[in-house]
Amino acid sequence: MAAGPLASVAVAFTQDPIGISVCRHFDGGILMHGLLRTALKSVVLILPIAFALPAQAQQMSSYQDSCRHIRVHGATLSADCRRMNGSFNETAIEIRGIENIDGNLQFSSMVQPSSYQITCRHIRVTGATLTALCRRIDGTWNESSALIAGIANIDGNLQYQ
Repeated sequence: MAAGPLASVAVAFTQDPIGISVCRHFDGGILMHGLLRTALKSVVLILPIAFALPAQAQQMSSYQDSCRHIRVHGATLSADCRRMNGSFNETAIEIRGIENIDGNLQFSSMVQPSSYQITCRHIRVTGATLTALCRRIDGTWNESSALIAGIANIDGNLQYQ
């Protein structure tokens, strides 16, 4: 009778001289535990960190491809966006995660609200690029731009992807 994936398996645990627990299956196969298991867990925990996207990586916005009359007031992005039936819908969304860092617009995190509007003026938008004149720590002003990340037109409504 062939053993299926849910078949019962008889095992015997032994300890080798260097501290690796060995599990011997009835068919002679070996599954190692102990140090090897710990090493594998370390690799599993480290790999996602090593290949993670940089903190500043953002999903590009696509709303500008199907919306018109795109405008910004403070941290609110507004536009007339095409619905699936071809008509347009006036819609708005709060821009997330852009702040003024010493006169430069920078993306920080999608989970926090934007704060650039507190210390920037002449705020405008062209497509998915936000541009403003932002105050530096020394009191001077700097024109800066940042991409607005992660917003799409979903059937006439601006939404985060």
